[in-house]
Amino acid sequence: MKKIFSKNNIILSVSSAVSGMMNGFAGTGGGIILYFVLKFLNKNKNVNIKDIMATTISAVIPMSIISSIIYMIKGKMIYKELLTYLPAALIGGIIGAFLLEKLKFKFVKKLFSVMIIYAGIRMMFK
Repeated sequence: MKKIFSKNNIILSVSSAVSGMMNGFAGTGGGIILYFVLKFLNKNKNVNIKDIMATTISAVIPMSIISSIIYMIKGKMIYKELLTYLPAALIGGIIGAFLLEKLKFKFVKKLFSVMIIYAGIRMMFK
């Protein structure tokens, strides 16, 4: 019982709930929260940063599926656009998963940082 209520488990549970909410109402951002929390919780352990990224993606998938189902039920989907970009996005996801092992983390980190900054600036002014 003591392990369930450890400081790390509480941090992970609260951040996961916030991550799920971000994913639900913004469609993105949940993975970013989980990434930084997992990185923080594993800072003194010998955990590969790419494993943290893979774990984060694995958590985002179910969150996205649940959010998608709710949006479908509420009639909030633009199916024509979804069916246009989904096949290419799935192929890109497969390619990205294989490339993660081959690319240097510094490059991935810089690329991701630029994309996040760009998206943040666009969201602030559009």
